[in-house]
Amino acid sequence: MGARHTSRAMRGYPTRNALFFHTLRRLVASICCIFLFVQAVRYGRYHFRPDLSWQRVQARGVLIVGMDTSYHPFAIMQGESISGLDVDIALEVARRLGLRMQVAPMGVDGLYDALHTGIVDALISALPFDAFRAGTFFYTRPYLDGGYFLVSPKGAYQRMPDLEGKRLAVEYGSLGDELARRWLRRLRHLQVQVHAEPSAALAAVAEGTADAALVDYLTARLWLRDHKSADLRIAEQPIYSQGYHAVVRSSDLALASRIDAALEAMAADGTLAAILAKWLG
Repeated sequence: MGARHTSRAMRGYPTRNALFFHTLRRLVASICCIFLFVQAVRYGRYHFRPDLSWQRVQARGVLIVGMDTSYHPFAIMQGESISGLDVDIALEVARRLGLRMQVAPMGVDGLYDALHTGIVDALISALPFDAFRAGTFFYTRPYLDGGYFLVSPKGAYQRMPDLEGKRLAVEYGSLGDELARRWLRRLRHLQVQVHAEPSAALAAVAEGTADAALVDYLTARLWLRDHKSADLRIAEQPIYSQGYHAVVRSSDLALASRIDAALEAMAADGTLAAILAKWLG
């Protein structure tokens, strides 16, 4: 008699609850498979579609470049004409690609939106690398390092450790000020002089009241251009690097690689240095 009343589970048959959860697991697994399949199809359509960016620009014959035209000396709007360092770089890049160049002038806030929506092909507008945008946009090799450099008589000081026991001039509240204060922890006898303007920090070095200044590259080049009698030189390597890049959509790697190669060639043959000298002295 006892064997007849043995439960279904004891006899190896699934219970009603077990059947329900088994069916539920199969249903969830099926839904997950369908979801993953749909995502894979969407990913494939986006990431494996042919890159026709170079063919598109080549057929048009014009490279459309977005620029902030209010940032001297990179791009300056004078009436209906635009000139500047970035303009010359864009013109030379386009020339090497066998294209004409057209500037799309806009404010800095509209640059990335214009590139994302396809209004422009590329941006050349003194733009530093932005890690938060790197997935959507491709940054070429830098055509200029606008970071912070030491400036000293005849380039005597190239690295921060060289300044032990020396006087370093910086602009109050600048990144140079912050960097100098960090180095105070390592260089016990470093003396940091704070000035209201970066030009005042450079003047202190020229006058001999400071041994070196830590300022951004653009300020240093323009100040030295206007003060040729001051025998000061910029260090060869930055204390803090901030490159300026051309920017292209990450989906347009065919075009991006050609712009990058043009910039590399311009750096190698001295064209880039000549453009920088024209605008920065």
